[in-house]
Amino acid sequence: MKYLKYFGFLTVLIPIAVFAFVKPVKIVLPQLAGIKCSKQWICVDNQERFQEAENLYNDSLYKIEKKLTKFEYKPKVVFCSSNECFSKFGFSKASGQSIGSFGVVIGPRGWKSHYVKHELIHQWQSSNFGAISVWLASNWVIEGMAYSLSDDPRKKLSEPFQTYRSQYNRVFGQLSGFKLKLALKKEI
Repeated sequence: MKYLKYFGFLTVLIPIAVFAFVKPVKIVLPQLAGIKCSKQWICVDNQERFQEAENLYNDSLYKIEKKLTKFEYKPKVVFCSSNECFSKFGFSKASGQSIGSFGVVIGPRGWKSHYVKHELIHQWQSSNFGAISVWLASNWVIEGMAYSLSDDPRKKLSEPFQTYRSQYNRVFGQLSGFKLKLALKKEI
C-alpha cells in the first residue's frame, strides 16, 4: 500500500516534469505553452496570422502529397511568429523543426513554403518509416530528400546539405509516389 502512494505520486509528477523540462514535448499539447490551435493540426501564437498559416499549411501539404503519397493523418504544425514562441519549444536558430512523429514547429523566419514543405517531408518520413528508423538512416537520404522535394530555391546549400541533396537527386531523383516509397523502404 505504501508503494502504491509513491507510484501514484510519480504517475502525476513525471509527465509534469517532462513537459516542464523537455521543451519539444510541448508539441503534443501546445495549448499548455500558450499556443492556440484553431484547427486540430494548425496552431499559431498570433491569431491574426492564422489564415496565412492555414494557406501555407494546405498548399505545402498538397504539394508534398502530390510528390510522395498521402499522409495517413494530417501532421500538426505550430507556427510561431515570434522568437519567444519558438523558444518555448526549445529552438532558436532553425527555421523549423520536426519533432519525431509528433509534429512540426515553424519559427518566425520559416513562414515560407519550402521550409514548411521541408519539415512536412520529415513528418512523412517518420509516419511512413518510423521515427527511430528515420533517426538511424543516412543523413543524405533524410536531409537530401527534404531539401530536394521541398523545392528549396537556394541553388547552393551549405555543406554537407548540398552534397546530401545532390546524392539524393542522383539516386532517387527520378522517382515519386509509391515507387519512391518502395525504394526508400530499402534504404531506411
